Amino acid sequence: MLEQPVPAKSVQTKRSWVGCWLSCGLLLASTPLAAQGPAMNAPGNYQQPGYAPPQPPAGYAPPALPNGALPPPANPQQINLALNPQGAPEQLPGVVAQPQQLVVDVQILGIAQTKEHTVQKYLHTRRDREFDPELVQSDVRRLVTSGLFRDVRTYTRQVPAGVIVIYEIFERPRIKYIKHIGNRGVGEKKLLKEHGLKVGDALNSYSAEEGRRKIEEYYHKQGHPKAQVTVMEGDKATDQGLVYFINEGNLERISQVVFRGNTIASDARLKTQIESKPGFMWYFFGGKIDRQKLDSDSEKITSYYRRLGYFRARVGRELELDESGSWVTLRFVIDEGPRYTVRSVKIEGTQKFPEQPLLGFMEIKQGEYFHQDKMNRDVNTIVDLYGSKGYVFADVQADPRFLEEPGQLDLVYRVQEGEVFYIGDINVHVGGEYPHTRDTVVLNRAGIRPGDLADMREIRNWERRLKSSQLFETNPQEGEAPKVVLGTPSIGNVNTIARGSGSQPTIRGQSPEAGAANYGVRPASYQAESVRNVVPNPNAPQLPTMRGQQGPYSPQLPAHLDHQQQYSAPPASVPQNLSNPAPNWR
Repeated sequence: MLEQPVPAKSVQTKRSWVGCWLSCGLLLASTPLAAQGPAMNAPGNYQQPGYAPPQPPAGYAPPALPNGALPPPANPQQINLALNPQGAPEQLPGVVAQPQQLVVDVQILGIAQTKEHTVQKYLHTRRDREFDPELVQSDVRRLVTSGLFRDVRTYTRQVPAGVIVIYEIFERPRIKYIKHIGNRGVGEKKLLKEHGLKVGDALNSYSAEEGRRKIEEYYHKQGHPKAQVTVMEGDKATDQGLVYFINEGNLERISQVVFRGNTIASDARLKTQIESKPGFMWYFFGGKIDRQKLDSDSEKITSYYRRLGYFRARVGRELELDESGSWVTLRFVIDEGPRYTVRSVKIEGTQKFPEQPLLGFMEIKQGEYFHQDKMNRDVNTIVDLYGSKGYVFADVQADPRFLEEPGQLDLVYRVQEGEVFYIGDINVHVGGEYPHTRDTVVLNRAGIRPGDLADMREIRNWERRLKSSQLFETNPQEGEAPKVVLGTPSIGNVNTIARGSGSQPTIRGQSPEAGAANYGVRPASYQAESVRNVVPNPNAPQLPTMRGQQGPYSPQLPAHLDHQQQYSAPPASVPQNLSNPAPNWR
């Protein structure tokens, strides 16, 4: 089939229009550059420091065109010639252009014991990639820090196609054998597992010393406090293996534990605070001397006395060996010091509650001995009182203040009340491999609804009911136990804040947030009318689409359990006062 030829006039017209547009574009693009002068250093226009753009010859003027005629079309060669009549300037002195070179090959020299793929995993310089000197230096650092090599040198060879990178590697000697001499009570496999060294690893003085330290520490924990380990081979450059000489010493066991100087607590009570005890029938299940446990036991006894108000208590220990040198009598020497009494109890920062009624709930009274457990319970009592009134983020800190008089202190509770919060959105997330529990199973066990005052007691009761329902995993080793998490309003989730008592209630639904349930709470000072006028942030992250139920359960929710059908709009006679919680509509 023949195509109809295009008239020559139309072709000339199109080319003329193209030439006109190119000329106009070049004129607009070159005018600002010429106006700015040589200070402009725009790439692509041959302008470098100290270079002045070429000027047209004297008397030059563009040729005149007849009326209505268009300029002829221009090609790229003519455009470059018009911009640079004298040609491109020569390269300035001191400026060397660096072309991008490709890595033709990567060669590894000097390896005799190490396999090549072991070295390759530390190299990021690859074949057919651009050559980067900084990347080569990072490869050297990775090779040296691996511990397998004592030195790495790099070379480059220029070839017509690019550059060849050569790594010259100086290997460390490898461990050919590991021996333990003098270990009578501990087997070879156990010692190899403790220090972690094996045949074929790099041999150096650091690894040899680290293995010696681990073996000695293991013996000290196993009832050999006087054990000593010496490196016979492995710490010199000419060594081929590791040889440890072990002097175990006697195995020391605890025969009895004695306390001296204790008046407030009995020996039996103090024994419950420590871990160092005689073994079962003296020989079985523990009873071995461990220096670290002895130090920890002294600190535990000191902490126990300070919880009772003995802030100047000091605890020491003594070890008494019998004639055989194998049985030890452990003796703790205690200097109790004075017991501090509470001269006064104060509460600072309270505005919601008067101070005197709050003091009536405190367990520690004026004139009594200080007790840390009672102080902690008093802090929890104040937090619960504020949490029951919507102050879910109230902060209470106990501050014992010591006086100049010995044995007396003032106990001050510092309170930061915060704001009152109401319940907003309630989002439920049920995790697991095949989650099939519906939202209503979780929400029906809640004693609180959107619009209610945030009560920490009800929130804890809800969490307790979820854990005791036997529907969810409560073992921490197998999964995360059900929990209720509180979240405050923010800019990103302002469109999900609970509305005031006079607006539409929120709809309960699932959310991918972590935890069994997630409250969205808002302060009482937040105006409900301002929430209705907020435009959702278009840049806020979108929640992923919830997948349907998997397994034998239907992904569709029955009509009688549909959330939107279960919760209808509130009546029009709802009060607008935010201080009155919104009623529950079910």
